[in-house]
Amino acid sequence: MIRYSISPPREQRPVGPPPFNRYVVGEDAVWTEFYRLGTGYLLRFPGLADFEVSTDGTVVVARPAGGTDAATIEHLYLNQLVPLALSRQGRPAFHASVVSVPGGCIAFLGVSGMGKSTLAASFALSGAAFLTDDALIVDDSGTEILAMPSHASLRLWEDSVEALVGPDTVRAGGVSFSDKARLLAGPGLAHGAAPLPLLAAYLLERTEPVEITIKPLAGSLRHMAWIRNSFLLDIEDRDLLARHFDWTHRIAERVPTYSLDYARDYGNLAQVRARLLQHVGTLQD
Repeated sequence: MIRYSISPPREQRPVGPPPFNRYVVGEDAVWTEFYRLGTGYLLRFPGLADFEVSTDGTVVVARPAGGTDAATIEHLYLNQLVPLALSRQGRPAFHASVVSVPGGCIAFLGVSGMGKSTLAASFALSGAAFLTDDALIVDDSGTEILAMPSHASLRLWEDSVEALVGPDTVRAGGVSFSDKARLLAGPGLAHGAAPLPLLAAYLLERTEPVEITIKPLAGSLRHMAWIRNSFLLDIEDRDLLARHFDWTHRIAERVPTYSLDYARDYGNLAQVRARLLQHVGTLQD
């Protein structure tokens, strides 16, 4: 699906044309710059690596900056480049964590900081399994929308690790740009390796209500929940955008989508899991 290779490290030199898109974190920190090349695209993660992507998204070449470790390159490729390259192939990808439930799986949509990984970890540490931590790839079987499994690791802030994770969970090497711990699936942290029907999606909100709140998203709100949490390599390609909007429309029409809000306290997670299992169970009755 994607032919991937890593070239020797090299200095990040100025690129001729200005980037046609940027991802920014916080107020002004540039996370990714998107450039067009004659043979495709250059995605620059300043100070970390450049990735060259073919026009059709089938070839990715990593070019680490000097001093960038292998774990960081692997993380950038799996969590950023794979979903972006697949979007170029016409495969929809979304910012979401996914966990198994009886009969299928559910997804948690939302931007960074909403608690997707923490909620997914709490499920995986309590008898369920996580399919993916941050990038949801979907497939249409003809009768149902399937969530595809991703790599078997999950990243959490240290306070979440201390509150949730037992000593039998294996840590992998960290990445240079983040203090998050990277946890490997195993007996203490279950990972699902097979596609599962996507039964529902929940857009995480954070108003810290007293009660756990689940509300249906209707019409344009439902569609925008998927669109705003999409991976898209080229936001100016009209054909790609048209295909992606068609995909998101079909997904939003077929996957029940809700907003989910709850007080962010580790002691509440058991109640949140129980409420979600009860809610998704009603959708199957």
